[in-house]
Amino acid sequence: MRGWISLFKKEMRSMLFTILVSGLLVTAWEIFLITKMNRWPLGMTFGLGFIPLGILPLIMLVQGYQSFRQEWKGNTIYLLKSLPRKGYELVSSKLAASGLVYIILTLYTVGLHLFFHRQHFSTLMGEVPKSLAESYSPRMIVIAVLIYLAIGIIPYIMSQFSYLVSCYFSKFRWLVSIVVFGLSHYLLMRVSGFIARLFNWLPDLPLDVMWSGPYGQETATIYLGSGPIVALVIVLLGFFLTGSWILEKQLDV
Repeated sequence: MRGWISLFKKEMRSMLFTILVSGLLVTAWEIFLITKMNRWPLGMTFGLGFIPLGILPLIMLVQGYQSFRQEWKGNTIYLLKSLPRKGYELVSSKLAASGLVYIILTLYTVGLHLFFHRQHFSTLMGEVPKSLAESYSPRMIVIAVLIYLAIGIIPYIMSQFSYLVSCYFSKFRWLVSIVVFGLSHYLLMRVSGFIARLFNWLPDLPLDVMWSGPYGQETATIYLGSGPIVALVIVLLGFFLTGSWILEKQLDV
């Protein structure tokens, strides 16, 4: 465990620049929106403040591809492969570090945005129908957080896996990575859809949603299938372990 923690700390140190630059860009964006609060329509700056949350998953995708590409490019892969560590330890330490950075930047973005737009947020919360407010459940927040984590983690795992597969080839690695990335997503959907049938016995997860309709604010309860979620996790774990096996057993440096 101590060796894995050392790898994790190494990855966190290497990502300090990413954290700093991303934090500065988010701050600059928020300051820009503040200067437009009294010029643009009410609520527009509030909505635009969440744009960075759509960019962070793209950063995770790039981080997944670069995670081992930088090791090869900087010739540090020789040291990494010489360590008495399993492939899944090397891969998981990078995933954990990137995932933590993803969470840190998300919390910073949301916290900073709500701080600067606390009046708009209070007004918005005041417009929530009483029936929906009374039916609030921590389950809704948990499901939303898990979905957002999945949006960042899935591209990371798939892009990292794609690069490791491309290392079998000496030329056109970027092209191979793109092809593998597309095929792996196809397999992810197809295989997880097949496996999901084995978990049809699991209960569905209820989720309350709200939208603006012709008669005002309307609410409804939708149900998320637990089977597809479990199947998706299983297939993702398969890609993760396959990438770890490729790194440990198949790739020579």
